[in-house]
Amino acid sequence: MNPSSPSTAYASDQGRHGSGPAWLRLGLATVVVAGALGLGTNLVRAWPGRGPVEMPADQDRAEAKAQAKRKKVVVPFEMLPTNHMMVRARINGEGPYRLIFDLGAPITLLSNRASEAAGVVKADAPRSFLLGMRGEAEIDKLQAGDLTVTKLPVIVFDHPVLKALGDLVGRRIDGIVGFTLFARYRTTIDYQAHQMTFEPVDYQIRDLLKELPDRMLGPKVARHRVLAAAGLWGIQLGEPTGGLDAPGVPVTAVEEGSPAAQGGLRPGDVITTLDGRWTASIADVFAAAADVEPGRAAAVVILRDGQEMTRTVTPADGA
Repeated sequence: MNPSSPSTAYASDQGRHGSGPAWLRLGLATVVVAGALGLGTNLVRAWPGRGPVEMPADQDRAEAKAQAKRKKVVVPFEMLPTNHMMVRARINGEGPYRLIFDLGAPITLLSNRASEAAGVVKADAPRSFLLGMRGEAEIDKLQAGDLTVTKLPVIVFDHPVLKALGDLVGRRIDGIVGFTLFARYRTTIDYQAHQMTFEPVDYQIRDLLKELPDRMLGPKVARHRVLAAAGLWGIQLGEPTGGLDAPGVPVTAVEEGSPAAQGGLRPGDVITTLDGRWTASIADVFAAAADVEPGRAAAVVILRDGQEMTRTVTPADGA
């Protein structure tokens, strides 16, 4: 369900060719990790039993700075015919450059041409015979939409994928942005609006390039993950229609007396988000439901007769 980083949330259009309608009735245990961020910036606080307490100015400024760092920003993207998200970005003040934002890419890579033009590497920096690789470098500042990223590690080389994508769409592609950027943010992708929302999180980025040889040479262990609801919901789902333009996942049936029925869900409703997570496929609904333990109320945003509304469902124990 999650991409490379635990800090990233997204609505995927993958999994729409799954096994068909499924009842959210399995009672598998799940582990829910919850975190809360939120520091106020008022100079005067009211504490229980103590009345107003004046905070030092430097402490308030620190809290304001921390809050500013968590501000959400929006980046528009273009969906290419290849189903890749392309973003126009400025690198070190130069550009714009066309970059593919890829949640599954373990690194961020930049072509030699763009790297030289933006001053990421010097024009006379040595190249290897393999794809003109210059090795590791760092982008001082990357700007895309409202997003500004500093000190972004990249690998400089002319990956064949860049040329292949460019040939397919008829435009030069300058790089692929991957894990080294996305790991810094909680990311929400709105495919209908063609925009991504980034919210900073605290996450330590590992050096994946140094780990790569050990990963490739290490033992291969197959891992399987079963998506199932943590509690009983009582709804049956159908496959979304309309491709990337599908508004959500349709509800085809609701069990009488089930938590879904008590929460006001009806056949014909289209689930767009569940517990704050986008649901563009049956797998997305299952993944979101897996994090809602029995007895905890979850907001379900639906479309009914073209109108958006929110219903609250509290899954029950049961299998």
